[in-house]
Amino acid sequence: MKKTFFAGLAILLPIALTFIIVIFFIDVLTAPFMGFAEDVLSYYGGEVVGKHHLTFLIVSRILILIFFVALIFLIGILGRRLFFSWIVKWTNQLFIKIPIVKSIYQISRDITKNIFSEKHRKRLFKRTVIVPFPHQKTTALGLVSGNVPTQMIKNKKKELKKKNLQSVFVPTAPHPISGFLLLYADDEIKTVDIKTEDLFKFLLSCGIFQPDAQNDQDQE
Repeated sequence: MKKTFFAGLAILLPIALTFIIVIFFIDVLTAPFMGFAEDVLSYYGGEVVGKHHLTFLIVSRILILIFFVALIFLIGILGRRLFFSWIVKWTNQLFIKIPIVKSIYQISRDITKNIFSEKHRKRLFKRTVIVPFPHQKTTALGLVSGNVPTQMIKNKKKELKKKNLQSVFVPTAPHPISGFLLLYADDEIKTVDIKTEDLFKFLLSCGIFQPDAQNDQDQE
């Protein structure tokens, strides 16, 4: 009885979690525009909306998502044209001049450019590594994100300047989205043959998931 219960839970839980995460992101994207979508649909089909409220909500969210996808493609196409590029440039200058919005917009723009640029999109992290953390007697898994900006070490000691420092993101378990961004010298970093995806699975499962065992199952 116990084995049957856990077998069913193992099948149902991934499906349920997937639906929860997908619905969460759909809610985040569509919630600000639900009022407008409801007004449009109510105007063209008020009687139908009153009888089928659940269907009305689903259709509203689907229409908003379709609008988002179409808008993204449209901006991507227009972004190559000179006139639209001028509008984008003018919009950037406008947001930069607004005091509070300025900081939020600049940070969002810089992060988005780095993540979605052709160079960084191929691989956000260079490799998986083991680093000493939180002290020299213990180690943690991390992801090398790149070199340290020279401005961050120009005022440090001479012996530190000679070392090639690397930025390493050390994610936490069981929620690897958060973590620590630490700076390590090359001689403190040990590369391990683990994919980024497998590393996140290992952290999410708090060490239960074993990448080697999964690779053996895939080969069979």
